[in-house]
Amino acid sequence: MAERNESIAWPSDDELRAVGETRVLFGHQSVGSNILDGVARVYADASVPAPVIADVSSGEDARDGSLMHAYLGVNGEPLSKFTAFAAMLDSPVAEGVDVALMKLCYVDITASTDVQAVFDAYGSMMADVEAAHPDVRFLYTTVPLTADRGWRSRIRALLGGDDRTGPADNIARERYNAMVRQEYAASGRLVDIAAIESAGTGERSQGGHTYHVLDQHLSLDRGHLNEAGSEAVAAELLKTVATYSPVA
Repeated sequence: MAERNESIAWPSDDELRAVGETRVLFGHQSVGSNILDGVARVYADASVPAPVIADVSSGEDARDGSLMHAYLGVNGEPLSKFTAFAAMLDSPVAEGVDVALMKLCYVDITASTDVQAVFDAYGSMMADVEAAHPDVRFLYTTVPLTADRGWRSRIRALLGGDDRTGPADNIARERYNAMVRQEYAASGRLVDIAAIESAGTGERSQGGHTYHVLDQHLSLDRGHLNEAGSEAVAAELLKTVATYSPVA
């Protein structure tokens, strides 16, 4: 297991046990897969049996105590993910779910995104699913960040390529995440992925805008999470799920 970041509050065995007795539904794409890999490693380092992680989008069986997950929508089209999450909650897959959440990927919020429109759509969708499913405890998430461009990426950007790892992209993510925090942080149900990814990196500035980046020590390829990164985000997710578990 990767060396743990001591600045992260890691889940206790009691918290891990509570998660194992909770039916969780998690909608995501590739960074979410990194987080689920981290969940498996956090449990592997504990004395508590891991929950069954079931990919319900591929037809895997969902059993009691499962951490069910599904790949939502299309990357780069955040509204498709909101629609897919709401539809999944109305399907038989969500029967008996205790805790549910979905996350966007870094490719869903870039310099070209209408950030306000995406946030408005997210808030509307969450309000709708919460009203339709009052027995489910919903969690909220910030959008992941990317690390600063390397020199090869900077050259590609100058030549017209778009790898979505530029300062302007993270500035847009900073704006979106600020809206999410303002709206949901006080609820205690926010899994602040971006804050975990950027802890210790300091604030950057460009063109009068401040922003944060993914710590390269937590990054696999400037966008996805390596073992240390995936475990750090997984730890926060597990602690938050445990807090809102019906057995907590």
